[in-house]
Amino acid sequence: MSEQKHVTLRVTGMTCAACANRIEKVLNKMDGVEANVNLAMEKATIKYDPSKQNIADIEMKIENLGYGVATEKVTLDIEGMTCAACATRIEKGLNRMEGVTSAAVNLATNSAVVEYKEGVTSVEDILEKIKKLGYRGQIRNEEQDHAGRKEERLKQKQRQLAISIILSLPLLYTMLAHMPFDIGLPMPHWLMNPWFQLLFATPVQFYIGGPFYVGAYRALRNKSANMDVLVALGTSAAYFYSLYEAWRTLGNP
Repeated sequence: MSEQKHVTLRVTGMTCAACANRIEKVLNKMDGVEANVNLAMEKATIKYDPSKQNIADIEMKIENLGYGVATEKVTLDIEGMTCAACATRIEKGLNRMEGVTSAAVNLATNSAVVEYKEGVTSVEDILEKIKKLGYRGQIRNEEQDHAGRKEERLKQKQRQLAISIILSLPLLYTMLAHMPFDIGLPMPHWLMNPWFQLLFATPVQFYIGGPFYVGAYRALRNKSANMDVLVALGTSAAYFYSLYEAWRTLGNP
């Protein structure tokens, strides 16, 4: 029996506990694989027997379920290359490493761009491989680290939240007109126009809410249901019924 290997993969596309449970259950059915999927950390901790499975098979299984395995990219400065054969040697060596999805070495700029799976290999392993090949590598100073990318994703989510709040507040305000008692707030006629409200609701439904539709499609494609399906179903029912009522009331007076 061969020695078991441990890897940690960063899984993308999970939106609820059902996603994590589904991935974990499918991976644990693979021969020689023990997996634990953490939704909060977006990571899958996997122990596997390399004589029965390899990391590529595990990644493919995750991707077939409709999720993704995130990759990291690093740009390295390489010293010691003198000809095209040096660049080719380093490139081939890096591309053979487990966890490296692609490596491109540029002799003219003395650099290498390496895409790899975090948890399977690391920048330190890549630099060590370059050293063993007889060269010296170091991370470029301007390389953005993982924390920086995570911060950028957070800022993107904050921008989307701000947009959804700005577009939703007028619609929330109009709901006060349907209260069973008069609250004395001014209610402009144009704000109550269904077509005007449609202009506000549509970006929220399909742009801000787009990830829910993507997640629902992935779940249904794999014959399962999760919170994305419930959110997409509920909001779509409300949106399209409101659209029908607007057409019925104003389109066919």
